[in-house]
Amino acid sequence: MLGKTVGGRYQIIRFLGGGGFGRTYLAEDWHLPGKPQCVVKQLNPQVTDEKGLLAAKTLFDREARVLYTLGNHDQIPKLYAHFEEQREFYLVQEFIEGEVLSRELKERRILNEDDVITLLQDMLVTLEFVHQQGVIHRDIKPSNLIRRSHDQKIVLIDFGAVKHFGNQPLPESEAQTTITIAIGSLGYMPNEQLAGKPRFSSDIYAVGMVGLRALTGLYPSQLPDDPRTGEILWRDHATVSAELANILDKMIRYDFRQRYQSAAAALAALNQIAPPHHATVILPTTQAIGSDGHLVWIERGDELFQMQRFREAIACYDKTMQEMTDDYMVWFKRAMALENLREFEAAIESYDQVLQLRPQDYLAWYKRGKALEQLKRYETAIECYDKVIEFQPENYWAWHDRGRVLEELQRFEEAAASYDRTVQLKPSFNLAIEGRKRVLSQLKQVDQLYGLQHYEEAIASCERKLRAKPDDALSWLMRGMALEKLHQYEAAVHSYERVVKLQPDDHLAWFKRGTLLEHLKRHKEAVLSYNKVVQLQPENYWAWNDRGRVLETLDRHELALASYDKAMQIKPDFEPAVEGRRRMLNYLKQGSRPQTTAIQTTVQAEKTASVK
Repeated sequence: MLGKTVGGRYQIIRFLGGGGFGRTYLAEDWHLPGKPQCVVKQLNPQVTDEKGLLAAKTLFDREARVLYTLGNHDQIPKLYAHFEEQREFYLVQEFIEGEVLSRELKERRILNEDDVITLLQDMLVTLEFVHQQGVIHRDIKPSNLIRRSHDQKIVLIDFGAVKHFGNQPLPESEAQTTITIAIGSLGYMPNEQLAGKPRFSSDIYAVGMVGLRALTGLYPSQLPDDPRTGEILWRDHATVSAELANILDKMIRYDFRQRYQSAAAALAALNQIAPPHHATVILPTTQAIGSDGHLVWIERGDELFQMQRFREAIACYDKTMQEMTDDYMVWFKRAMALENLREFEAAIESYDQVLQLRPQDYLAWYKRGKALEQLKRYETAIECYDKVIEFQPENYWAWHDRGRVLEELQRFEEAAASYDRTVQLKPSFNLAIEGRKRVLSQLKQVDQLYGLQHYEEAIASCERKLRAKPDDALSWLMRGMALEKLHQYEAAVHSYERVVKLQPDDHLAWFKRGTLLEHLKRHKEAVLSYNKVVQLQPENYWAWNDRGRVLETLDRHELALASYDKAMQIKPDFEPAVEGRRRMLNYLKQGSRPQTTAIQTTVQAEKTASVK
């Protein structure tokens, strides 16, 4: 390849690395003055058939589009071109002058804690942007990170053509093609990724492992793990504060559900122990500013904001406000830029300026609440969400976030009320539904969980109670009722039997046990349960009626008639008992067994199910 020109303009001058699926070269662009250097990635999918080649091309085109979007970030190489030539695919990207992190770590071996924190912050800022585009990198490792020479920032490289986590599933042919392509590197790849089910937290795991590589000087394969839990045992190999150690532990948890679920969350945790370092701000020269100078500064600030260069954008907005102190939108943009920099106190101050100018700006109140929430100033955050609700009573996001903050404060009853209102406004809002389940579980409000038809959560809540207090008859009863709703009848019967063992006089448990035993066609046992109910509650006409119905099924007609008679003595107009008595009288007169109609059976079943 050396000396070859591809795409009619890119002359290969040096091999940089790669193999298998693709190779990377340094090239010169002969169509631009000075022949600037760029990186050419030659992608060579290991397929020969037309179907496989078409799938590879689809993936390649899709990845090129993603890279084009990602290239808007300052710490991701820009995509200059992509093309196909002689059944091979090429990506042309910005050349980053600097040192690959793997080489730096090999030479320095170990970084101090402050440098490791800065490294992690730098990676996570970029990763947050990547994830916002719906992309999982899947191959974060030292050799895919470059420390840029001119500003020492970490640049993330190597977004391979099969590493896009798009919204649409791959066609079957594409999915089969990707089986032959390695996606990830051992040691930096968590368990779920090895299983072919990567998540955003898989990238966070990889960032954590890069941090351990820098902190300990050891490769991932050199770090032992706990044979019981699978957790990596690394603390004995590093001198590190407890705060950073705890953050790293959470980033590299074996169970992906126990990790930070977003790059933003991991970054926020790091920023609490060490504020991020920011680069020097470069501003446009004042000579370029005319009589409408503030407009130039606003446009420049907006441009920098879109490029994720938030510090420089803020400086431009500050220049604007030297001339226009009452432009609420500039204050708002300044606040959002500060939020992106995790400088929440300063962001709140800017939102305060917006609210001085526009006291009823619900969005400023909302964003102020979110910033306060990040600082764990929950009481004040609630006040902000209350303001949003005052101006927009049907803003379901404000109700939800209010509920979440109340949940953080362990004010569970108020949180449940907020979540309730959210679900009233938007019944399909799963975040609120799940939040309500959580707080009702915390309150051990099994009856509410049951009433809201959250039967699995009701069962789980009962079982938590029963682990602490195995003799809690009410928990056994509610567990049985929830299992019954899930049609798990045998398990429900078991729960009701535990109730009557603990409380032999619990007529409701006996009644429900009888109903389920009848449903399971265990009729003789059902009669015994109904016998117990009428013994405890002689005036329970439902129990007398249902006892008669089971005795009728068992062909014990005289006893069935007596039960129906007893039900009618208590409630003469009780239609199921009236019909049952009529059937029994006809049978005893004619000597032939009557058949209950489907409608009668259904009505009786529905009425029985309604009895508590």
